[in-house]
Amino acid sequence: MKFITASLFIVLFSLFSFTDNLPALLAGNDVGLSIQKKPDFSDLLIYHDIAIYSKFYLLVKFGHALFFFIFTIVMTFMYRMRTAIVCSLILAASSEFLQLYTMRSGRIVDMIYDLTGALAGIILVKLLSAYSKHVQIVEGNRQKM
Repeated sequence: MKFITASLFIVLFSLFSFTDNLPALLAGNDVGLSIQKKPDFSDLLIYHDIAIYSKFYLLVKFGHALFFFIFTIVMTFMYRMRTAIVCSLILAASSEFLQLYTMRSGRIVDMIYDLTGALAGIILVKLLSAYSKHVQIVEGNRQKM
């Protein structure tokens, strides 16, 4: 069951990552895939196309972070924290690399958004874990009194 859940997350992520026209996919019009045989790996380093004032840009980048936030939390509860971190790193790096082969723009900047979401998920899990341990200690002390 764990493997199926993790696989479904990755398939869903791949659908959004590798379609050749994300706005068309989001509008429900098109799911396309085009393969580029010789990608330009220097595209990974492009950062001048960051459009902080574009609502669509912000929505897509928030989607990056949100997916990895949820993915990391789910993977942490299904496996261990270390496994969740490694899976998030591998998925973030491989997706940006593979996007270069699918006529999409793989960017290291996008990997930073992905890992920011993963980090937020880890922080939330750690905070909840610390709170849970604190509550158990306090409740245990009250019962002894």
